[in-house]
Amino acid sequence: MMKNAQKLILNSVVAFVLSASLPIIALAATLPDAPHVVVAARGEVEAMPDIARLQLQISETSDSAVKAKSAVDQRSAQVLNAVAEQGVPESDIRASQIRVYPDYDWQDGKRVLRGQRVERSVDITLTDLSRYGALLDALVNAGISELGNVSFDLSRREALQAEAVQAAIADANAKAEVLAAGFGRKLAGVYHIDEGASAPVVYERAMMMDAKVGAQAPMLVGTETVSASLTVVFLLK
Repeated sequence: MMKNAQKLILNSVVAFVLSASLPIIALAATLPDAPHVVVAARGEVEAMPDIARLQLQISETSDSAVKAKSAVDQRSAQVLNAVAEQGVPESDIRASQIRVYPDYDWQDGKRVLRGQRVERSVDITLTDLSRYGALLDALVNAGISELGNVSFDLSRREALQAEAVQAAIADANAKAEVLAAGFGRKLAGVYHIDEGASAPVVYERAMMMDAKVGAQAPMLVGTETVSASLTVVFLLK
């Protein structure tokens, strides 16, 4: 009777200490009646981005929508041709529909119509970062004076995520073995696994490109960390 009581106390202490930082409600439905240990594990994989996504906006304000649209159409054609000449396939170029709206300004506290503004957005996905500088030069020569957001991504994200999960599994096993041994126990198997919804740490930098700078501006890219989190309930024997 005394031994059974000691086992229950040991089980309660281990579970309480290890799960104190975990949501109580989430654990309530997944904890077994048998002796167990709960561990929180994390795995991370670092990689250099190999994809760049550029967001351009071509706009013009004129006294008439027709004039503004004509200017935007001409510059859009120059941009699309320049991008194609850099070897970017059509599938990696997405041009939005034309947007037309009145453009107002404030003068002496009054709203004054400046003209009709026409805008068009162009999104480019560059899968060969060695062409990044040449692409910027081509865009500048095509009449782009300002570049919006530039974000970097990973083409192997799913594979890297799987590697991060494997690292989290190894971390969970190592922690559980150390804790079980510390209490004179051994692992008897896995009772429950909960994969956390931890978001990857994405390295993203917004870049503004001046037409005078061109490709001389450095491409500021750092490593990206892809992570995975697990909460695992191990049975003890």
